[in-house]
Amino acid sequence: MASPGMMQSGLSRELFESWCTDPKNGVIIAGYCVEGTLAKTILSEPEEITTMSGQKLPLKMSVDYISFSAHTDYQQTSEFINILKPPHVVLVHGEQNEMSRLKAALQREHRGRLAIHTPRNTQQLALTFRGDKTAKVMGSLAMEPPVPGAQLQGVLVKRNFNYHILAPSDLNKYTDLSQSSVSQRVSVWCGAPAGLVRHAVMRLAGPVVFLSDTRWRLYGCIELTLDLPLVTLEWQAAPVSDMFADAVVAALLAAPASAPGPAPNAPLAHKLDKMHFKECVIEMLSEMFGEAAVAKMFRGERLTVTLNERQAHLDLATMEVKCPEDESLERTIQSAISKLHAALSPVRPPAPSTPTAPTAAVAP
Repeated sequence: MASPGMMQSGLSRELFESWCTDPKNGVIIAGYCVEGTLAKTILSEPEEITTMSGQKLPLKMSVDYISFSAHTDYQQTSEFINILKPPHVVLVHGEQNEMSRLKAALQREHRGRLAIHTPRNTQQLALTFRGDKTAKVMGSLAMEPPVPGAQLQGVLVKRNFNYHILAPSDLNKYTDLSQSSVSQRVSVWCGAPAGLVRHAVMRLAGPVVFLSDTRWRLYGCIELTLDLPLVTLEWQAAPVSDMFADAVVAALLAAPASAPGPAPNAPLAHKLDKMHFKECVIEMLSEMFGEAAVAKMFRGERLTVTLNERQAHLDLATMEVKCPEDESLERTIQSAISKLHAALSPVRPPAPSTPTAPTAAVAP
């Protein structure tokens, strides 16, 4: 709702000129119009209109007229509300006591189904409306049928009032957008020997893919080239990859020139403490579903989570979760305990490479 009602200037004119070319939009003239005004002109449904700047625009939006009187009695107001069935009614015209009486009468008639507001002059009123939006999957993402519970990852594109989900590689096919990638490269001076560099990287990054003696792949996205005293990192720019690269650079800068104590290539010998893992599982599930849902003590490797009469059975030995009654609960718990186990598990060194096959050695 915008004023002035005859749309000669002001906000109503600006909105009309911005929206009049789209047939999905509409304008409702709600009062008397004087000859020569834009509101009176568009009631005759012309093919185009003239903007305030003199530009010609096609008129494609719908135009309707409703005689909307500001002076109605209770019966007319109640009938109008019954036809529209709005979630909110705002009373803005009349003396405060009379508006309060009208509000009380409407509340009695509609028995609380309406939210009726009577704001004072200049008082701000916020109304919240919630609507569902539908996005159409297009391109390579639409080649496979959807799987219940599976996540769909893509780029959400809005064009006019339509939403589409596309793979990044399909942007240039279906839109005017294009995809670009930024390659990052940084070289760090490191005074540590190769064994210490390897030890520092393995403690941080876990399993490392050794492409050769001097080229390693970290986190599956960072290429490390060893040319001491320089260590070069290369990766495709992304928030997560950038974070990993920063961590590796910090580890390289902190690597000592010599290693006291155990040999640099010695494996990390600590093992996963099963009792500590069980305690962490209980604490984590209690925070997720409440203390009443998880038993504080249990024997063996099996644990049961009870939530709203649904039971999920956990086998900590095999890291399996079963909940036939609720697959969503099963997936949630499975993901949580898998991530917890990965966080508490010790980092394992890669299998030693042999002189006959120096190009590939992947840690288990």
